[in-house]
Amino acid sequence: MDNLRFRIISDLTEAKTMWDLFSPNQTIDDDWSFRYTFIHNLDLPLHFIVGHINEEPIGLLPLQYNTLKGLSPKLLNQTQPYFEFFGGVDTDDNRIFFKSGFEYLKNDFLAQIKLPAVLTSLKEEYSFQNQKSEYYLDRYELALQNIHNFDDYIDQNFSGKTRRTIKHELRNRLKADKVEVVDGDLADLELLFSYSIARFGEKSSFNMPQRRQIYRDLTKKFAVDIFKVVIDGHTKAVGYGIVHNKVFTGLNMGYDYSVPGLGKFLITSTLPRAINHGCDKYDTGQGDNGWKEKLHLKKIPQYILKLNNAY
Repeated sequence: MDNLRFRIISDLTEAKTMWDLFSPNQTIDDDWSFRYTFIHNLDLPLHFIVGHINEEPIGLLPLQYNTLKGLSPKLLNQTQPYFEFFGGVDTDDNRIFFKSGFEYLKNDFLAQIKLPAVLTSLKEEYSFQNQKSEYYLDRYELALQNIHNFDDYIDQNFSGKTRRTIKHELRNRLKADKVEVVDGDLADLELLFSYSIARFGEKSSFNMPQRRQIYRDLTKKFAVDIFKVVIDGHTKAVGYGIVHNKVFTGLNMGYDYSVPGLGKFLITSTLPRAINHGCDKYDTGQGDNGWKEKLHLKKIPQYILKLNNAY
């Protein structure tokens, strides 16, 4: 198209202006502040590709140039700098934003990427020249309409022996004299970090000071729900979620892995909190984690596209 031209935006203020112009601002992943929180301490150059037709901006491909900082290179096993979506691997449903009617220009935008790129958590499959996106992972969510508590969900989606088994596993395996689920606060994040490190060792992202600071910073920008499971007077689990546009997004949970059934109990404790916050959806995040498939949560595939000899 002769009158189609592109420009690259690296200035933070101008990039935010373009983001606000194109983002539908429906989910937490559409929010500039959410994405920026994950990178603001990394000093990664922004690389927002904006398409114009007759001076009108018609599309945005929001990228950043990862110079091997943060969590993304570790998860993706990258040893060379590369382009990735703004916000990195913590974001879901990534895509090129278009004004209605210009979606057919997708490949023109991808052609502007001249260096290695690893585009993760694509909302849909992409193909460009001889490269085609591949399955990356699944994210999961649960609609909360007509659900008042966890038992409602089990009763509506399972029957017979399966229903009884799930209730037994998720409710009755935790044996303790006194179990409470109570509101937490910022101080409880330290325990969440510690439990994660104790469970995953060097693989825990909370070994990185920058990752710990992200969770503190998010509490200043969003309605964050921190809660904990207290057993016999001792905090044994901490949950962390964000309430945004009537969606409860579970970002993380840390718990004493030595307590049988505690992880599953923490899950059952999250759902009623989402309902009490007036949410109509519980976004449980990426990965099955050994329980989401079993609970028949809605599975939403995400894709990955590698360009320009990225590996």
